Amino acid sequence: MRIEEVNSIDRRQAGTRLLRVVFEPDGIETFVPAGTTIAKAALAVGCAVEMPCGGMGTCGKCRVEVQEGVSEPDASELRLLSPEALSDGVRLACRTKIERKTTITVPATSRSLVQKILSQGLFRDVHVSPAVSKVYLQLPKPSITDERGEFERLAAGISMYDLEPGIGTKLAQRLPRILRGSDYEVTAVVADSELIAVEPGNTVRRNYGIAFDLGSTTVVGYLIDLNTGHEVAVASAMNAQMAYGDDLVSRINFAMTEPDGLGMLRVTVIDVLNRIIRQLADAQDIDGDSVYEVTLVGNTCMSHIFLGLDVSTLGLSPYVPTIARAMVVCAEEVGLNICPGGHVHVLPNVAGFVGSDLVGVALSTLREDEDHTRLAVDVGTNGEMALIHKGQLYACSAAAGPAFEGARISCGMRGGPGAIDSVKIGDTVEITTVDGRRAIGLCGSGLVDAVAEMLKAGIIDSTGRMLAPDEAGHLPQAVRERLIEVDGSVEFILATEREAARREPITLTQRDIRQLQLAKGSIRAAIETLLHVAGATSEDLYEIVLAGAFGNYIRIESALGIGLLPPIDIERIVPVGNAAGTGAKLALISVRERERASRLAERTEHIELATHPEYESQFMDKMLFPESLGKAAIS
Repeated sequence: MRIEEVNSIDRRQAGTRLLRVVFEPDGIETFVPAGTTIAKAALAVGCAVEMPCGGMGTCGKCRVEVQEGVSEPDASELRLLSPEALSDGVRLACRTKIERKTTITVPATSRSLVQKILSQGLFRDVHVSPAVSKVYLQLPKPSITDERGEFERLAAGISMYDLEPGIGTKLAQRLPRILRGSDYEVTAVVADSELIAVEPGNTVRRNYGIAFDLGSTTVVGYLIDLNTGHEVAVASAMNAQMAYGDDLVSRINFAMTEPDGLGMLRVTVIDVLNRIIRQLADAQDIDGDSVYEVTLVGNTCMSHIFLGLDVSTLGLSPYVPTIARAMVVCAEEVGLNICPGGHVHVLPNVAGFVGSDLVGVALSTLREDEDHTRLAVDVGTNGEMALIHKGQLYACSAAAGPAFEGARISCGMRGGPGAIDSVKIGDTVEITTVDGRRAIGLCGSGLVDAVAEMLKAGIIDSTGRMLAPDEAGHLPQAVRERLIEVDGSVEFILATEREAARREPITLTQRDIRQLQLAKGSIRAAIETLLHVAGATSEDLYEIVLAGAFGNYIRIESALGIGLLPPIDIERIVPVGNAAGTGAKLALISVRERERASRLAERTEHIELATHPEYESQFMDKMLFPESLGKAAIS
């Protein structure tokens, strides 16, 4: 079921006339029943707004501009929006309901921005041996002397290629019409010993698959030519489930407490996947039926929601998955708009919060037969990491929260145009932004950079306390002037009102620094716990692999400066981009790699941090910033 179909159900239930709504500056038009929230209407047309609180009306970040045709401000809006903002037409999308036809402007500061460049990864040589085979056949026609069944006739031709597939009922029902309509000249499509399609004529050259990285924030799809193993297109979109919460716990709670909450989450993500499928197919000028296989990685919660599996066990201790092993389902069964008989392979999970995305990272970056000790870290809302030491693989997941993705930071945002992505503090403060636009917020890499530079300058001490303005006499005047007090709390101005594209300066607050400390303390404590369990130390680390978009854009000097990573030589810390997506691609183009993914998951020792004494003892210590490491690493 698509989101549009969910909306049509809402319309029937509402029994009201539909109202015309236009979203600017995109010029997107839609029709919704009276009483629909702006957030829901925006989500349905792919113009989603930021809602880190999941639409609870507590964060105030889903600000839009609308002058008329909507409900009066509620208590949340009166609390979070100033009278001046309300008079200018600023409203919260999650709280404001549409009552008449209207036009709504979604400013750049409120848009759910998408990472566009997520196709970089760690590549290595791999033998191209996908599960899908296409063979062109010119079959003998039935006759008095050849009365074989239509499938048996087809199977005999296929057997010449050492393939002996079975056939499902649906395809068998259409088979005579296909064969006779094409004068018995057809292309057979076989996947995993099953005949999944029969096409008129010679279509051997059109043979595609899609590898998906289903992230809790961003979904990325890679279109692969299965004949060559080459990537021919890539597309990404925000995971529209963000409307129900920016972290996994919020979404699990939604699935457990809302009527058909799981179904709503599943419909949302299937729609996103199908939109990406359409984009990829259009980019290659093919139709979805020419895509015969999908591989998918994601955290355990995301893969469970995609499959429609109960996620309640992930929200209750001991946090076990419904199923951990790899799953293979029919595309038609799960609602993906590829070849109806195509196969969807969901790679295996390791544990409740160590999913197939980390298996994908391990598949593409770690080798079981190597002598070196390597650590792979994928930093996001959940920090997942894998360690290979003396041939044994260890893995864990640390609840870092969304600070590294810009959420729950006062001026935070994801890494889109206008996001501050680097900071330098000397005699003054210098910033850069994504795409070079005027600053509208602070993304994760910019946050880490800013704190590292503030440590180096002495604006923050090792406990994370920010200097008060009257304690900053040692700072250059241009820097000292950026320390301000607001309602009794200290803030540091990264971009002044003149430098920013918004109506107020972009600042870093004491609370923001505490949020970063919690996140980095959790990640670093998890790393130390993995090393401890494996009987290794940071000195044993040959290499640290940083996976994911955050790892690709973060300045490594800054990560070392705040103590996010163990203190090893900077040359041995390697950003590899979307290694989870690379793992999904490997599993798509090679059956051997897919089998290896299952072996990796089975032999991985999972460390449950919640009850591990080493993690508990490390966490408080690693929340502190290094007293000297940051200066040494950055200078």
